[in-house]
Amino acid sequence: MDATMTSASASQQPSLSDLLQQSRKLTNHLSRSDLPAIQLGLDQIENQSRKLVGRAAVNAGGVYPGGEEARAHYLLANGGINAAGLADAIHTTNIAHAFEPLRPIHDTDVEGYLKHEHEQVILSAIEEGRRETIRDFYRNVDRTLHRNWEKQKRKIMEEFGSFQPGASISASAFGASRGAAVAPGETSVSGATSFVTGVIAGASNGGGSRSLQMHSKMMRYDIVVKKLNEARLSGTPFPLAHAYLEAVQGMSSAEPGVASKSVALEQCWRTVTHMVCERDVQGGEFTRTAIRERQYAGAYLDPEKYFGSIDGMNLRRRLICGAKSYLEEQFAAHMEDAIARNPVKAQLGGIPSVQSTVAAYCRVHLQSKEGQWSPDLETIVTSKGKVPIWAHIYFLLRIGQEIEAVQAAVQYEPMLRKLDHSFLGNFKSWIDSPDRILPKMLRDRFFAEYNLRFRGISPDSVDPYKLALYKLIGRIDPRKRFPVSLVRNSENWLWLQLSLVREHLSSASDAIDDTGINGRDSYTLQDVAATVLNFGEAHFDPKGNRPYHYFQILILVGQLERSIAFLYSRPACQSDAVQFAITAAYYGLLRVPSNAKASHMDYLTMDEQETHEPIAYLDFAKLIQRYVRPFVEFDAREALQYLYLVCLSADAPAPVGQEQVAKCHDLIRSLVLESRQYFELLGDVRKDGTKTAGLIEQSARLIKFADSQAYLNSIVRTAAAASEAQHRTRDAILLYNLAEEYDTVISVLNKELGNKLMDPSSARIADSYAPLDSQRTSLRPNASFAAAEDITSMAHEILASYEKQNRIVRKVSTKNRDTCKMLLELKRCIAAYSAGDLEHALQAIETLELIPLRGDVVTITRKAEEFKDIDPAIAANLSDILLVTMNIISKLHTGLRSSMFGDSSKQRTMTDLRHKARALLTYAGQLRLRMSNETYSQLLNLAPQ
Repeated sequence: MDATMTSASASQQPSLSDLLQQSRKLTNHLSRSDLPAIQLGLDQIENQSRKLVGRAAVNAGGVYPGGEEARAHYLLANGGINAAGLADAIHTTNIAHAFEPLRPIHDTDVEGYLKHEHEQVILSAIEEGRRETIRDFYRNVDRTLHRNWEKQKRKIMEEFGSFQPGASISASAFGASRGAAVAPGETSVSGATSFVTGVIAGASNGGGSRSLQMHSKMMRYDIVVKKLNEARLSGTPFPLAHAYLEAVQGMSSAEPGVASKSVALEQCWRTVTHMVCERDVQGGEFTRTAIRERQYAGAYLDPEKYFGSIDGMNLRRRLICGAKSYLEEQFAAHMEDAIARNPVKAQLGGIPSVQSTVAAYCRVHLQSKEGQWSPDLETIVTSKGKVPIWAHIYFLLRIGQEIEAVQAAVQYEPMLRKLDHSFLGNFKSWIDSPDRILPKMLRDRFFAEYNLRFRGISPDSVDPYKLALYKLIGRIDPRKRFPVSLVRNSENWLWLQLSLVREHLSSASDAIDDTGINGRDSYTLQDVAATVLNFGEAHFDPKGNRPYHYFQILILVGQLERSIAFLYSRPACQSDAVQFAITAAYYGLLRVPSNAKASHMDYLTMDEQETHEPIAYLDFAKLIQRYVRPFVEFDAREALQYLYLVCLSADAPAPVGQEQVAKCHDLIRSLVLESRQYFELLGDVRKDGTKTAGLIEQSARLIKFADSQAYLNSIVRTAAAASEAQHRTRDAILLYNLAEEYDTVISVLNKELGNKLMDPSSARIADSYAPLDSQRTSLRPNASFAAAEDITSMAHEILASYEKQNRIVRKVSTKNRDTCKMLLELKRCIAAYSAGDLEHALQAIETLELIPLRGDVVTITRKAEEFKDIDPAIAANLSDILLVTMNIISKLHTGLRSSMFGDSSKQRTMTDLRHKARALLTYAGQLRLRMSNETYSQLLNLAPQ
């Protein structure tokens, strides 16, 4: 029976062929019959089957069948989390169709499927691009924030005044306002106290000695700057470089390292005196030809003129001669020092001459301990023994004694001809040439002889001094190295390089220009500078403990802006760098950038050029601003002396010149607002109208003011407007008064009196409600308005002073004067009310006729209509004035009513007070839009019945 039932059930199940036929009938309802059939493989069928099983499992799933899941369920339940509900929500959520198209795509809709896949690819690409962009953004932000962070942090802190390398002075940012104005004859001690505190703090931290040394050096520099400005005012040339040299002489200390730094700094100033050709100076004054202010500016500031004009070429030659003269003077001092340290070996004796001194140095420098000459030196035999003739001539040239060098060659001519028969003639021709260039014919023969003697021969097998002389005379291979024994230090190498330099105007061509230089053999000061910059600080100062040395090298190759910027980057040398910048600017050897090209943080700006090396510009104004920031508050006079110097660049090519003047004026205005020493810096106006000029006005010519009116417009008026904007009303009033803006003075006074009208503490009660005329008699004609104790006293004094001077009264509008008088009278009324003098207060209010306390409705209405013309300083206090008046009336009425005595006059007075109260209410009703409902309600409550 079981077998029969099994066979019956098997016969009822459809076969695979039946299933195939049924699946084909599924597409019969489609209108198109030409669609191809899609055949699924076994793996695809299996995949679809597994998906169906997964969906069934989700729909039939349970929650936490037991065990640890159950314990987790109870744990979450204690925390207020319904785990069962969340699990049901998760299990019932079907995300299988999340990325399927909104409209179903049939299995045979290939076009729809491809479109959907295309859209998905686009969306994926967009999302991936967004994620990559976000990653790149944060990566770049991180890289930017951490690139040179220490450098940027230091500069930012300098910008805001929180950090001043090399100094222990704490100061606010230049331009911020603190403290109070200092009256004439008084001294601001807050800054000085902070400086002394900083020095003491530095001493307690072990840096007191260094701080005091820095302060001492800065004081010496301040004296030089002051003398410089005095000379500029008088139109007298000033030997600035020598003045700084004298200031730093003798600044050495017993502290290790300080003495050597002091000597290095002194040598730097000696270098500058040679570079600017500042000679013939005795006792701090020029004896003959003086170097004028900005003497080199015309040829130096414009790069096109500097590199492409005769004046520029002459200036470059002058710089080269100055550099060489310093190096020669330095080597002469080294020579004498070497001889003094080795007197026995030198055997100088007698009265030393130049020739004998050089011979003695040759013995010290070139002889061995046994007194033997080096075998690579060519010597001649004289009556005094062997002489290394080439070294002797070379060292004479090295100390700048060219005539002595020719005399030595002539003296030893017979013996010299045995070594080189044509040298003497070529040497004389080279010395006699003003440009140190051989004539073309001699130069060609000299080249041939050089090739015959030295080409293809090892440099170690010839006398190095003879080879150096040949290279110098013929300018042979200027870009190739000299023998190592001649360039063991930077100064010797640099002197040889500068001796090969020839400045000219021709372009790089094969033709020989008027100086006899072939374009391909051109070797200029710019080429030497490029070599120095390529070597960099790491070569000239590998340990980083000799900043003045690399600075000096940059100065000698004419890189003034780069040298100053480098020195300023060393915190301990910043004050020195500023003084070098001042010197360069004074002589016109400092290029400053335009506002469009200046950097917000860096001092040095590079301008790429096609025809020559990049040109460096130094932001001189920024340098001065940050230097004076620490002592702006406590030593404004000295800070002002430095700010004057910003206008040295007023003659720079447009638009730089005018921009520098504008920067100077901005810095001076900031100094005035920061220090608030108005009387000393800007001057003062006494109550009798006499005016005393301040330091700035006395030095107006230094900052390019044509007249006093330009000074008032640029400095005083702008400072007054800035003070008013910062709500420093007293300062603004004093500055507007100094700027002769008398009507503005009264306007500002009115605004401030209006703001403080209801504040009885703003004036002394005992004096403020006294009659105005009685206060005028107490004015001291020689006193300053700044001595007034409060704004009310100041207003009394200014108004009284103006009314005594017809020229001022004519400049003040009648409305402003009347408003000021009314405000002062109102102030007197408020003071009297506060003091309890109600009758005088009410009488004064009636006298002002501001509030109609008498008259009919027509009169009161007309008075209300006139209120629109009242000054805003009074209109803003309308509510308070009405309340005070009603309070006075109410208190007087209450006092009379509670009085024990009664007569007809008492009743008349009370009736009169009630009439005044009703008139006030009527007036207030006309102006209800100008006051709050609460004010009007208070008036109604206070009105006597």
